[in-house]
Amino acid sequence: MRNCIVSIFWGMLLFCSCSDWLDVKPKTTVEENDIFSRELGFKEALTGIYIKMASTDLYARNLSYGFLDILGQRYENDELFYSGALFYTFPSTKTESYTEKIWGEMYNVIANVNNLLYYCDKNRQVFTTEHYYEIIKGEVLGLRAFLHFDLLRMYGPIYKDHPTAKRIAYRTKFDNEPKEMQASNVVVDSIIADLKKAEILLRDTDPLYFEFPVTDESEMMSDKDAFLVYRHKRMNLYAVKALLARVYLYAGNKSEAENYANQVIESDYFELVGEASDILRSKEIVFSVYVDKFDQQVEEITNNTFYSIMNKSFLNEMFDVANDGMNDVRVREGVAFDYASNGRSTMRKYKQENLWVSTKGTVVLIRLSEMYYVLAECAKTPEEAAVFLNKVREIRGIDYVVCTESNLLNEIEKEYRKEFYGEGQLFFFYKRHGYPTFLHCPVNNMVENNYMFSWPDNESLFGKTN
Repeated sequence: MRNCIVSIFWGMLLFCSCSDWLDVKPKTTVEENDIFSRELGFKEALTGIYIKMASTDLYARNLSYGFLDILGQRYENDELFYSGALFYTFPSTKTESYTEKIWGEMYNVIANVNNLLYYCDKNRQVFTTEHYYEIIKGEVLGLRAFLHFDLLRMYGPIYKDHPTAKRIAYRTKFDNEPKEMQASNVVVDSIIADLKKAEILLRDTDPLYFEFPVTDESEMMSDKDAFLVYRHKRMNLYAVKALLARVYLYAGNKSEAENYANQVIESDYFELVGEASDILRSKEIVFSVYVDKFDQQVEEITNNTFYSIMNKSFLNEMFDVANDGMNDVRVREGVAFDYASNGRSTMRKYKQENLWVSTKGTVVLIRLSEMYYVLAECAKTPEEAAVFLNKVREIRGIDYVVCTESNLLNEIEKEYRKEFYGEGQLFFFYKRHGYPTFLHCPVNNMVENNYMFSWPDNESLFGKTN
């Protein structure tokens, strides 16, 4: 059976080649005038943006199980131990190739986002399908916020300590003009403003077709617009709300973070999953990207010792097995990890060949459990925080935890370690809280510069650093 995501997203590329127009070009090009002269062109352009996000340089590897999880010390590897400190030196021979590529690719996607937004209003009259204008514009505004926020989390300061540091530029125009770096709190304000606009646009228009898991493509497609299904693979209304919760927590606005986290949880579109056979915990996925031919990439993951754990004690420590045991679905053998006879452990999360149509080729970017952790950080007392942590722990198959003022952050950190393996979120947690060191970290005293990605040498092409 043909993968439905391919038919929705990639099938549209038969009408034009993304590589012909995705790079930054003057607005007067014939290609753009043709593409954005019809509604289908906007669907093609939006598809192209998601494709670029799902490259291995971005969310299909570096910003999920790859570079970010290397920084989170997810893998046991000689290189990480013998030259591990260089992974936290920006720039260095170990980091420069990653940070330059990520910066350039992220801003390239943002340029394409801004180009689509420009034409979305300029050629609004070409939208003939009800709510397509609002849905597409809302999605793209949400994506612009999402991309800038991850740039800020990587290249920005430890925000709680230096919120006015100038590290990135929030770009809203499709051009190559240098733009001066902005104070990080100004960037946060721009992110929130875009998300609030997206929320308004999507509030009464997003069809919120999640319906996962889906075992039969025909039952999903029978009475629905193919462009609007599988909303968990697109920047949907609740992805916007979840991102607002994430951003507000980052900025220290706990009341708004709590508000939006509760909206996602109380929506009833998502639910915590403890079913061992659902390795992606599909009904928890709020936002993800689809990676075409991901099964081929997974072969590289499972065959590459870099992405393996060779010592069982390393894995046990990461997942706090001494306290929680091996029943946790996030570490259980044959469910979360494969354990080879040579002691090598590899994650199963991305072995998706036997998954449902709606979850194949998926890299999760926001999941429901994070909203419970947001609430735990926003809770007024450790006892209240424990309630939110234990809602997740119970579903994962482990005992309740008791929280106190002294152990609360440590208990939340352990949940991030266990919950987001292969998803790139742990390093951001450490940075947000300014951890001086963390589990398996080769640096004894992490400072801001160890967390802050360096600008590329050719930054003058993208912005002004002075």
